[in-house]
Amino acid sequence: MNRLSVAALGAALCIVAARAAFAASIAPSTLVADPAQYDGKSVSVTGTVKAYQHNSTPMGPVAGYQLCDAKCIVVIDKTNATHADGDKVTAAGVFHASFKAPQRTFTNAVIVSK
Repeated sequence: MNRLSVAALGAALCIVAARAAFAASIAPSTLVADPAQYDGKSVSVTGTVKAYQHNSTPMGPVAGYQLCDAKCIVVIDKTNATHADGDKVTAAGVFHASFKAPQRTFTNAVIVSK
């Protein structure tokens, strides 16, 4: 196998591994039921948007909203994604049982980074 083939194979494996990390979507109520199990891990969460807002913060422009099923989690989205209340969306990022932002601390939050 030549170097180009090895590099292409390595890149493909990295993409597959990244997709596998976010493959199974978790419900917000699953995260709320056992936050310690998911703390610090990459997750993909599907739910309904509630209380969407877009702000300029010390971290730059950030969208914040709740993502809900029977329970709600907080989503802090640094990718400039726009949603409306009632939209069904999937947020992929790192889950934090507790996340300290510059002005407040959030419980059960998914941080979506660029």
